[in-house]
Amino acid sequence: MSSITTIILAIIGSSTISASLGAWLGSILTRDKYKAEIDALRAEVAAKMSAVENSELDNVRKANQMLVETVVEPLQKEITSLRRNVDKFRKAIEKIPGCPHANECPVSRQLWDDEGNDDNRQGAV
Repeated sequence: MSSITTIILAIIGSSTISASLGAWLGSILTRDKYKAEIDALRAEVAAKMSAVENSELDNVRKANQMLVETVVEPLQKEITSLRRNVDKFRKAIEKIPGCPHANECPVSRQLWDDEGNDDNRQGAV
């Protein structure tokens, strides 16, 4: 019986060792598999983040373009128009001293009065 016991103990010992080795090897392979899956998921997340950033940049560009079209361009046109009007006004004002009616001109008198009031207001501030 001792030889049967020895054989049984050897079988039990080898099965225990092989089961332990199998579990250890299986855990290593499973870990590598999950690590590969995690790396793939991280790469996918990085790609999606890049796509989101590109989308955000496109949205910012579109918003900037809309701002230029709706605000900046009309303001530039308005400024150009105002400059033309101010130039016309300045040319007309510069002609006042050469006008024979400058002494009795109510427009000239009003401009001089308004200019004096502007100087008083600026000094008061």
